[in-house]
Amino acid sequence: MFAVIHGSDYINFHNLTHHTIPSKMKALITGHRYITPSWNRQISYLIDLALERNVTEFLVGMALGTDQVAAEILAHRKLNWTAVIPCADQAALWKPRQKSNYKKLLAIAPKTITLYPTYSRGVMQARNLWMVRRSQLCLAVWSGNDSGGTALTVSMAKDHNLTIIQFNPLIPTKEKYRFFLHEPIYKQLSLF
Repeated sequence: MFAVIHGSDYINFHNLTHHTIPSKMKALITGHRYITPSWNRQISYLIDLALERNVTEFLVGMALGTDQVAAEILAHRKLNWTAVIPCADQAALWKPRQKSNYKKLLAIAPKTITLYPTYSRGVMQARNLWMVRRSQLCLAVWSGNDSGGTALTVSMAKDHNLTIIQFNPLIPTKEKYRFFLHEPIYKQLSLF
């Protein structure tokens, strides 16, 4: 079970949580495919919030949209990130401009990992689960809808008791609450 601790235009995490924050953390980034350039500032702010929580590495699934914008921001800011590629032919059906941008991002990624040699049903979800299992924090550009890859990834993150910082792009700019912190109500101790 999760509780939304705080929703605001900008979040101050100081003294917000009583959980002990590990000294080194990984965060995965997930989000919608179709985004607007005006969201870049908010994606950068999500990254700032992760850095405040001691995130030292970001896992990026390299899908079109949020993932690639986040990769560009991370590269520009010279932060540590890993391109987590679901399959070697991920970009096979993309337009030439999209493929070119993808190749440029992979060339500047500090680390890359490719999980499967070719596309098959389920590789995108397997990539998302791979990132969730290796992260302590989920950064989500997510409207809150119940379907699609972002919704599934957020659900996986909740199932694994990850803290989720959400930017909801569908809330109008003039509204006060666009960022949300979802903390697990409890953290289960794992002996493994």
